[in-house]
Amino acid sequence: MRRLLGSILVLHGLAHAAAGIWATPAGPTWFVTLLWWIAMAGFVAAGAGLIGVRKLDELWLPIATTAAAASILLIARHPTPTTLLGSAIDGAVLLGAIPMVREIVLRDVGIPFHPPRRRVARLGTTIAVLALCYASGLVLLRPWHMRWGVTHAELAMQLPGDELVSTAAYRIDHGITIHAPADSVWPWLAQIGQDRGGFYSYSWLERLIGDPVHNADRIVPEWQSIRVGDLVRATPPDYLGGVFGHDIGWRVTRIVPQRALVLEGWGAFVIVPVDDSTSRLLVRTRGEGKPTLMSVPLSAFSFLVFEPAHFIMERGMLRGIKQRAESGHST
Repeated sequence: MRRLLGSILVLHGLAHAAAGIWATPAGPTWFVTLLWWIAMAGFVAAGAGLIGVRKLDELWLPIATTAAAASILLIARHPTPTTLLGSAIDGAVLLGAIPMVREIVLRDVGIPFHPPRRRVARLGTTIAVLALCYASGLVLLRPWHMRWGVTHAELAMQLPGDELVSTAAYRIDHGITIHAPADSVWPWLAQIGQDRGGFYSYSWLERLIGDPVHNADRIVPEWQSIRVGDLVRATPPDYLGGVFGHDIGWRVTRIVPQRALVLEGWGAFVIVPVDDSTSRLLVRTRGEGKPTLMSVPLSAFSFLVFEPAHFIMERGMLRGIKQRAESGHST
């Protein structure tokens, strides 16, 4: 029963990936991030203690109680039917923290008030600690990497493609300063794609998963033609035997010549001239982020896997375009 309850608390903690993402727009960011971290890390730590991780096994109840209180405050920032369902677990934990209530419930169910503890192996403890540190790091660093390189003015700026999602509850904004005029940046942006100039990021990581991406170091005239409706390929046709479909990539939904490229499913790449020799390259991803029961596991995957991977690759892309545009302009 300890391990069953521990597993439930761990899963409940991971489900707070969705609650934190939904509550972030309600702000303030620092307050949401603090509550998010206490709730997610607390439930994962309490669950690990029940499963048998040393040191945490004796402190699981006060940790879980603190996490439940933070979770209720977090859910109150953005209450929905889905999040209110999760708050039922928070309420059960808070009630379970009352010794008399806990003793009556356990006695009625037939569970010993002090069930025996079973220690997990050292490897299991190490994995639990690493997972806890990883999740905590993602929560605390998320406000930084989701807004990397952009100013408050740029966050408020209306960009091409914003009209495609009327109300965005989910946003990623990245930007970089390029010491080259906007007209020197656009040719590199116009030729992105797996079968064209690549993505100027870490192609060895892409090839590691079987995606033959090769980044160009020169502007190719044949790749400069790009129109609305074109597919910017992420992989070759029938990648991995076509298990993900014949064509994987992003459709071009809007083009502002020499200034903006909007890709469906990715976002808007916008070049903002600063002066005759400097420009800003902004990338904005927007989504509706509607709270649903189905989106809970998807949000956990997005938070734990997609967002950090996306940040690493997109940051590499921006820096790759910057290096090529500045080098070409100086030459």
